[in-house]
Amino acid sequence: MKANAGFESRIQFDIKFENYKEAELYQIFINMLKQEGFKLSRNCKTIVEDYFKNEINNSKDNFSNGRLVRNLTEKIKMEQANRIIKEKSNNLDLIIADDIKAVVEKIKTKSSNNRIGFRV
Repeated sequence: MKANAGFESRIQFDIKFENYKEAELYQIFINMLKQEGFKLSRNCKTIVEDYFKNEINNSKDNFSNGRLVRNLTEKIKMEQANRIIKEKSNNLDLIIADDIKAVVEKIKTKSSNNRIGFRV
């Protein structure tokens, strides 16, 4: 709507979609992993929910939290695959806390490097 000012005058209604809460995002995350045959180690839930909570709290107007789950899931699967290769592990379906922590840290580092301007 904001991309073309004429749209707002032509469309007489708005459909608002509420963002998911972190617990709902976590359930979507779990469902996506289950559909692909992955399991989470027991100590992952807090890490993932904290990540979602932080992203929700720092969201912008165009926030798409369903996409957030998909992107996180894909990055975690890649991190897990890299770990398995390095460790020569046979646990091909298990995602551990270190996989998730590594992805969250990379995301934080990337977003902090996207600044424009001078640093003091």
